[in-house]
Amino acid sequence: MPFMPDRNAAAVRRILESGDWSLLHRRQVRGVLREAFVTSDGYVIKRYTHLGRPPLIRRPWSLEHRALRRLQGDGAPLPVGYVVDRVDGSLRATLVRHYLAGEPVTSLEPSTVEEIAGLLARFHNAGVTTDDAHLQNFLHADHGALAFLDFGRARIFHRYNPLLLAGVAVDLHRFYRAALKRDDRLWSRFLESYFRQSPFRPAGKRLIRWLLAVDMRRYGWVKGSPQ
Repeated sequence: MPFMPDRNAAAVRRILESGDWSLLHRRQVRGVLREAFVTSDGYVIKRYTHLGRPPLIRRPWSLEHRALRRLQGDGAPLPVGYVVDRVDGSLRATLVRHYLAGEPVTSLEPSTVEEIAGLLARFHNAGVTTDDAHLQNFLHADHGALAFLDFGRARIFHRYNPLLLAGVAVDLHRFYRAALKRDDRLWSRFLESYFRQSPFRPAGKRLIRWLLAVDMRRYGWVKGSPQ
């Protein structure tokens, strides 16, 4: 088994041993049982039980914790940590983060699209790309700000790593496909707002636009044109 260190294990185990848990969802994907719970004392628990071989590279609990730690509550829940152990011979990873109350975003109006553009621009400025910008991952938090909830597919870069620009292009394209459903009117509004708020210099913005066009063409070649 690859070495998988815990993060803030003492705090995580204290939370796991206290409070009542309520199941949010449970599903099995590619040999991994994924469960999410909310506790009575204000935490979300995500549990990954590998029923087959454990992963060698992608570890969503580690990616999410690193992204949340980088963002420190700016448009995202606050992190706690995670532990990795074995149960009945299966690898199990358990992530704990703070619960973020609010109303899910259920439709995209132009004003909401501009809010999302600003949120993603802040994430990208911190070197974080979500790679999962589906509509159900956005939330209008009770404190009034827009937030993003699921960083299990996130990528974390050094702010000056040129690969960040490629990650940004993929993130924007994913939002176009998964959330906007290829609505070109809202897409144009989103891009105008995103690049107005983007932290990158003009040369970086031009490169992101070029990489975005390349990724969209590549996707069309592989998947074909939408029906």
